[in-house]
Amino acid sequence: MKNGKYGVFSMKSIKSRLIAMYLGLVMIVMIVCGSFILISLQDIEIRRAEEQMRLYAEKIRDQVALTYEESGFQEGLLQFSQNSSNTSTIQGNIINTDGQTIASTVNGRGSFEQYKNSAVISALGGTPYFSEKSRDPESGTIYIEYAEPVLVSGTVKYVIFARMDASNIYSGIDQTRRTLVLSVAIAFLLTSVMGYIFANTITGPILTLSAKAKELAQGKLDQTVKVYSKDEIGQLSESFNYMAMELSRTLGEMSKEKNKLEIILHNMTDGVLSFDKSGQIVHCNSAVLELLGIDEFKDDFNGFINRYGITSGVYIDMMNTDFTKKINFWAGKKYINASFSPYLSEKNIFAGVVVVLQDNTEMKRLDDMRKEFVANVSHELRTPLTTVKSYAETLLDGAIDDKETAMEFLGIINNEADRMSFLVRDLLQLSRFDNNQIELTYSRINVDSFIAENVKASRILAENKKQELIFKPFNRDVFIMADRGRITQVINNIVTNAIKYSPEGSTIKVWPEEDSKYVRICVEDNGIGISKDDLPRIFERFYRVDKARSRAMGGTGLGLAIAKEIMDRHGGKITVESEMLQGTKMTMWFPKNMKQEN
Repeated sequence: MKNGKYGVFSMKSIKSRLIAMYLGLVMIVMIVCGSFILISLQDIEIRRAEEQMRLYAEKIRDQVALTYEESGFQEGLLQFSQNSSNTSTIQGNIINTDGQTIASTVNGRGSFEQYKNSAVISALGGTPYFSEKSRDPESGTIYIEYAEPVLVSGTVKYVIFARMDASNIYSGIDQTRRTLVLSVAIAFLLTSVMGYIFANTITGPILTLSAKAKELAQGKLDQTVKVYSKDEIGQLSESFNYMAMELSRTLGEMSKEKNKLEIILHNMTDGVLSFDKSGQIVHCNSAVLELLGIDEFKDDFNGFINRYGITSGVYIDMMNTDFTKKINFWAGKKYINASFSPYLSEKNIFAGVVVVLQDNTEMKRLDDMRKEFVANVSHELRTPLTTVKSYAETLLDGAIDDKETAMEFLGIINNEADRMSFLVRDLLQLSRFDNNQIELTYSRINVDSFIAENVKASRILAENKKQELIFKPFNRDVFIMADRGRITQVINNIVTNAIKYSPEGSTIKVWPEEDSKYVRICVEDNGIGISKDDLPRIFERFYRVDKARSRAMGGTGLGLAIAKEIMDRHGGKITVESEMLQGTKMTMWFPKNMKQEN
């Protein structure tokens, strides 16, 4: 059996639901009727037994308890038992007010069984009691019990206790129950077969229509179905045949018109799309495929604007105005300008939209470079300004009274002002790096003291974020030949980036190391990290890993580009190792054989 989209036993199919409802209805009716029969039968049998035992107890009371003396109860009861037709099924007993059995139809003249159950206790209290079902713990026999008080002058004198073996009654009820269960099972089986046949007469034509509709959607327009009846299913089949015929004719006419326009549109350099009033694509020239970077245009109007993030209300705007609407969007790596213009039918009714696409990628790139240049300049100036402001505020808060501290802070402020001067000069002369017009002033720099000086300048920024900035020195004299101001700019850029892109409470480490060819200065953080896709591009000018986050934190993508240019001019390099959410390690490499240049 199938069990897929149109499977027989798929609970999503109409056939399965019809069969399930049909079987459920039959099961409910059978269960309710069977339960009613069983309950009614059991109630009738129990009421009959109760009446039989009540009459039996009344006869014992009238013919024995109220006729004989107590000493003659046993003789009278045995005589009554011999004359009674219920001797084989009902046991009779006479019990005194002490709860002792003084006469019984069981055991003849021997010892009598004593009864201390709820029926006897209730009868001793003056109330007759009937128990529908009780089981003898020794023999396992099921009994129905009845106890009735014998009143003499309004006082309970004796209790007539009758007990009937009900095994036959309950076994009969059980047999009836088994018969009903078997009947329900047979009815369920027959109903399943009939339900399947019934459901198939309804769902069979529907499944055929679904299969034909699927083939029709795949472009096989010569689809027809046989009409077997004049009912609703037959009418649906006729409607499908008519729809298929009309669809085939309509698509044929549309194909002819499309071929005419394709000849005109084929040689246009701009992309042209045409949608009808329902949003379906009518025309699409080859320039559209080239601009959008696709092999085939399959979207309707809503699919087109949703795919490229265009305002969803543009189609409604077109229906309410005859003006052209221009919207820009990205299609892969191309920046497209789209002009939406409505066109009208011969009755001046809105008939659709024509979209003309133009490639504005180069213009967008130049505009973005201009905007990012301004943003990056702002970021690079913000970092030293923050340091200057922080130390100035500390002085204003009272540190100026401590001359030694004040002088130290003023020295740092002065250094930061120098850094801003270097930054402005570097930005103005950035193009000169490409033309080899930048001259570096080399000097012999002690690595430990140089790093300590730069770490100290950035420590307040780390403390503001509750970060720990750790410097591990060589603890011996190691020198490099470099332009102090330029290298200061590089290391400060790297350290401040580590502070910005690391969470509060994190640790940033700075340390030097060396081998036979290089002296290296390493900066490592445990911040947000850089993805593998972004690593090869982080030294590009104006490139930012995460534009939104970088802009919020002051990043521009220019700092590392400047740092790379500076390191290249020193004959060294700058490298990066990083994983997302694992942190970043930046390393500046200084060659040991670097000679002083003038």
